Amino acid sequence: MTDLKDRLKEARKAAGKTQKQVAEAVGITQPSYSELENGRSYGTRYIAQIALHLGVNPVWLATGKGEMRPPLIEEIRRKNLDPLLEKYGVEGLKEKLPELESHIHFIFNEKRPINSRVARKIEAGLELPLGSLDYDSTAKEASNFGSNVSPGPRIQGRVPLISWVQAGAFCESIDIFEPGDAEDWIPCPTNHSDRTYALRVSGDSMTSPHPGQKSYPEGTIIFVDPDRAITNGCRVIAKLNGEATFKTYAEDMGKVFLRPINPIYPLMDVTGTDISFCGVIIGSFSPE
Repeated sequence: MTDLKDRLKEARKAAGKTQKQVAEAVGITQPSYSELENGRSYGTRYIAQIALHLGVNPVWLATGKGEMRPPLIEEIRRKNLDPLLEKYGVEGLKEKLPELESHIHFIFNEKRPINSRVARKIEAGLELPLGSLDYDSTAKEASNFGSNVSPGPRIQGRVPLISWVQAGAFCESIDIFEPGDAEDWIPCPTNHSDRTYALRVSGDSMTSPHPGQKSYPEGTIIFVDPDRAITNGCRVIAKLNGEATFKTYAEDMGKVFLRPINPIYPLMDVTGTDISFCGVIIGSFSPE
């Protein structure tokens, strides 16, 4: 088994990063990081952040166990479908999932990708927990990082991380994004519909200058569910004047407003305007 210093070098070089880039990304000094790669330091509490930045499996980076790269969502879904295929066979799955008969054929006979919509329908048709086909059971090894790390929330499936241009188009479409349309597929730790997607916050209109107030700094990942009901005070993605924007939805005295969190930006009165709502924010993740 390789040492931590060797795994760090391998992962960093595979990602095409310099020591300085890695150190700055996770918030440590370059000399501190250099000591890790030189073997003069044998551990760090920033392992998870380093793994995330380099795009490698944090379990592998910390312990040397498992594969360097986390499995792709397609690989996880196929792995989880193998026991079902063995149990029912292709024809048996077609019988149990009649509305997906053609999809079952393409998935197993022509190795077509398993998109999010099909995965959710398979789970529903076979009475499996929502998101279970997207769950990598080997992820439980992450609880072995150290005594101060406990299992996180149950991942409810992966959602596409898309661009703001795509989000605007999504307002007008009912189609589910295919893997090729997304920048990445990321785990969502809360219940959501199969049309949920993620966005990376741009700008500071939803950044609070006041400590302790809910805030979404630039770079924050937000999870957006188009099927969640809009309520007064919820955060939404709205399409206005052809562009998607992230704001707080507010109703007052019969009027509708889009309110920024940052007070330097103006309140937007959208009453009676041509506006589309692309979904409600159901969660967020802010990288360190």
